[in-house]
Amino acid sequence: MIGLLILIALPLIEIAVMIKVGQWIGFWPAFGLVVATFIVGSLVLGRSGLTSALRVREALERGEPPVAAMVDSALVVLAAILLITPGFIADVVGMILLIPPIRRMLARVALRNAFVVGDIRKQPGPFSERKTGGAADADRSANMGTDATGPVIEGEFERLDERPVDQRRPADGGDRRC
Repeated sequence: MIGLLILIALPLIEIAVMIKVGQWIGFWPAFGLVVATFIVGSLVLGRSGLTSALRVREALERGEPPVAAMVDSALVVLAAILLITPGFIADVVGMILLIPPIRRMLARVALRNAFVVGDIRKQPGPFSERKTGGAADADRSANMGTDATGPVIEGEFERLDERPVDQRRPADGGDRRC
């Protein structure tokens, strides 16, 4: 219900702000600002793809998970989309998202909330520097038969190579009818 109210109220507020800004500075300057932010948003969106790919690659080369680079790139894309969207409120939010310290702060908050809300648990993996060697790791290694350096995936499975062979069909898959 709250989401529906926001979807209805936000465009109405944007229209009201555009009318007020148009009355304050004039129609053509307001129109020029909307077009200018559209152009800036398009340029940012076009450049962000290459930049994000380079950041992800650099993080992988350093042996770090590229999560921070990906979240930062997603926020830049969100800023560009907000700049492309007509409306001064969306433009102001988009410009604020282009400021790196604010973007980093929002990324930290988003990642912290993802770990809390999503119940994501960090497991030792190929990118982690943690080498504990504690009793829990030894138990896990003994149960898994490996060094337990990956994510734990739980679920059901069926081994396809151990399915019973249909006695009516030949094992080689050929047709014996002549």
